[in-house]
Amino acid sequence: MPEMGDGELAVDLGSGGGVPGLVLATLTPWRWILVDRGDRRVMFLRWAVRQLGLEDRVDVQLADVVDIANGDLRGLVSLVTARGFAPPGPTAECAAPLLVEQGVLVVSEPPEITGGGGEARRWPVEGLSKVGLRDLGGWTSNQATGPAGYRAMVRIGACPDRFPRRFNRQMENPLF
Repeated sequence: MPEMGDGELAVDLGSGGGVPGLVLATLTPWRWILVDRGDRRVMFLRWAVRQLGLEDRVDVQLADVVDIANGDLRGLVSLVTARGFAPPGPTAECAAPLLVEQGVLVVSEPPEITGGGGEARRWPVEGLSKVGLRDLGGWTSNQATGPAGYRAMVRIGACPDRFPRRFNRQMENPLF
């Protein structure tokens, strides 16, 4: 996985209570954008960012991820994270347009799937290639709350301008 330097841009999709975006923002020197559609969640995240003194490099946006991916951040982000954001197809479709060439998407996965052979069905090569992504593989880690699974993808090609589609279209006709 490519190394990120100070000041690079990272986006957390569907930040919710701040995991992993807010947590990673406290551990890295990168600039972060935490995106969520929920008023209450965004209010909490803004409060937490102030309490942690991260206002200079963490921005919380009340927005639809599709609008963010079709906006000014398209092609500018080095790292996208997602935990419980959406099924694999919509997650890839929303994240890929944000990434720079060689940018990385890291998603949380059920630990029983990571390394168990289910990845090919959840993250098919053909589907990922439609948005310019290549699978880097998955891993698990043991945490105090139990095992956690992760999967990483890298942007190796252009993401067509037609992606991401509106979320209801993604769900009606999934990328994969």
